[in-house]
Amino acid sequence: ERASGRVTLVDTTTRQPYARVDGLGDLSHASAVYSRDGRYAFVFGRDGGLTKIDMLEAKVVKRVIQSGNAIGGSISQDGRIVVAQNYTPGGIKAFDTATLELVANVPAEFEPGALSRVVGLVDLPGRRFAYSLFDADAIWITDLSNPARPVTTKLPNIGRQPYDALVTPNGRHYIAGLFGEDGLAMVDLWEEKPQVRRIL
Repeated sequence: ERASGRVTLVDTTTRQPYARVDGLGDLSHASAVYSRDGRYAFVFGRDGGLTKIDMLEAKVVKRVIQSGNAIGGSISQDGRIVVAQNYTPGGIKAFDTATLELVANVPAEFEPGALSRVVGLVDLPGRRFAYSLFDADAIWITDLSNPARPVTTKLPNIGRQPYDALVTPNGRHYIAGLFGEDGLAMVDLWEEKPQVRRIL
C-alpha cells in the first residue's frame, strides 16, 4: 500500500486480506523478494529502507535505512544474502538475510568521484548478481560468493541509459532495456568473457 507505507498480506485461496503490517516508510517505488521457505518478505522502499517481514506472524522483524534512495533489490538463490540496488549513493549493498547485517558494499563508481544509479538488478546462480548502471551506460556482474571480497566484471558502452532488466529462466541471458535509445542490451552469461550484443 504505497500511499500508507504498509503491506497487506492476502490469502490467495479465499482472496481476502488477513493482515496488514505498518511502518515501512516510503513505498512509492517499492518491491519485495522472498525467502526460500516463503516465510519472510524483504521490502525495498524508496527512502532507502530495507524491511524484513515475518508473513506468518504478520510483523516487522527488522528494518534498516541502508541508503538515501533505493529502487528495489534481489535475493541470492541460496537465500543467504539480500541485495539492494541504490540510486543514492549509487551502488549495491548486500545483507545477511537472517540478521540484515551489512556484508558487502559495491559502489557504482564509474569515474573518479562519480557514482551511477543502479537499476535492473537480478540474481544469478552461485551468489552472483547482474545490474545496470544507468548513468554509466554499463552492465556489471558482481560475484558475492565471498561477500568480504566481491569480484565485479564490468561491461562498458552497452547502450544509452540501461534501465529495467531481466534474466532468462535458465540463468543464461541478462537483457536490459535501453531508456536512452531504441533496443535492448543482451549479455550471454555463459560465455567465458561475457560480451554485450544489441538486439531488437
